[in-house]
Amino acid sequence: MRTFILSRPLGLSRRKEGRTLEYPLVYCWKCGSELREDAGFCPKCGASVRGTMGVESPTGFELLRDDKNIQNHWARRVIAFVIDAVIVTVALAIIAAVVSIPFLIGLNFASTTGGAFPAWWNAWWGVWLGGLIPVVVFLYFFLAEGLYGRTLGKEIMGLRVQRVDGKPMDLRNGFVRNISKIYWVLLLIDVAVGLGTHGEMSQKWSDRYIGTKVEEKTRMTIIP
Repeated sequence: MRTFILSRPLGLSRRKEGRTLEYPLVYCWKCGSELREDAGFCPKCGASVRGTMGVESPTGFELLRDDKNIQNHWARRVIAFVIDAVIVTVALAIIAAVVSIPFLIGLNFASTTGGAFPAWWNAWWGVWLGGLIPVVVFLYFFLAEGLYGRTLGKEIMGLRVQRVDGKPMDLRNGFVRNISKIYWVLLLIDVAVGLGTHGEMSQKWSDRYIGTKVEEKTRMTIIP
C-alpha cells in the first residue's frame, strides 16, 4: 500500500516557545476551502471536516483497490442495493399481476376470437416493469432514507445514512442523494465521481454535495 503525505505549504505557521510550527493543509470536502489539519469545522460553510483529505491523499478508487475494509464496505452497499431493487421489483410484479386479472380474462377471450389483445398485454407489463421500476426505486430510497436513514437492504446489511454534521436526515437529504437512482447511468456517474475525487471514501458525489455519508452500524465481513 502506498503512503500518502499531506502537503505542508509555507506561510501557515505560528510561533510557540521560540519554535515555528507548520500546519499541514487539508481541504473541506464540501466547499473546497483550505483548512488547518486540526480544524473541526469549515469556517466558510460550517461543515464538519471529520475525514477531510489533503491534496495528496488517495482517492476512493485508490483506497478501494488497496484496502480490504473499504472493499468490504462497498460490497455491503452493493448487496444492500440489490436487496432493495429485488424488493421493489417483486412488489411491483405482484401489484401488476393482481391489477391485471381482468386483462387475463380478456386475453383468454381474445385468444378464442382471434383478437390482438396480446399486444396490449405486452404493453401493460412493459409499463409496469419497464417504466415504473426506476421511478418506484427512487421514491423508495428517497422516502426510506429521508424519513428513517435506511432502507430494508441497508438495515439487513448493517448500514445507515447519516448527515456529516450530526443532524437528523430529512426529505431534502433523501431526495438529493437518491435522485441519480432514477436512471442507472446517472447512478454510475454519481458513484464514479465520488470515488474518483479526494474525500470521504463512502460518499457518492451527491453525498458530498448534500453532506451525507453511509456509516456501518454493525460489523459484517463480505470480503475476507
